Amino acid sequence: MNCHNHIDQVAVAQCPDCSKGLCAECASVYSISICKVCNRKRINAEKSEIIKELLLTFGVGILLAVPFARWTNEGLSFHLIYSIISYAIPIYVFSGIVPGWITLTRITPTVFLFLPIIGWILYFIIKLCLSICIGLFMLPIRTIRNIFRLKTLQKIEA
Repeated sequence: MNCHNHIDQVAVAQCPDCSKGLCAECASVYSISICKVCNRKRINAEKSEIIKELLLTFGVGILLAVPFARWTNEGLSFHLIYSIISYAIPIYVFSGIVPGWITLTRITPTVFLFLPIIGWILYFIIKLCLSICIGLFMLPIRTIRNIFRLKTLQKIEA
């Protein structure tokens, strides 16, 4: 098999995604032996996942915090600074649900497959409460990590 990009050179590796042959020069471009097209697809897929997570995180935060602030009559203040603070805290707390949920999903085992429906409801409620608590710490960590990863992916693209 010959290299996909350099027809006259013998392939020394294969792209793990598309199985195209890669010569020594093409195989050493990235840290793993992968073709440029598949590497671009991986970068775009990772960017897409990061953007989805950020939109979901802050979308959930805003969608839950605004009604909560209005329900508690905190958001109806006429003082601008007080109104901003009264919305900012619930947005931060509710935005932490998604990073907390992702963190808990990564560290909890999947042994709850055979729970009855009441078990699933209790599991969901407990996990939601823990997600809010853990999310208070994980929101800035995951957000900063995702932003830095997006910047790194932009540099790779350029």
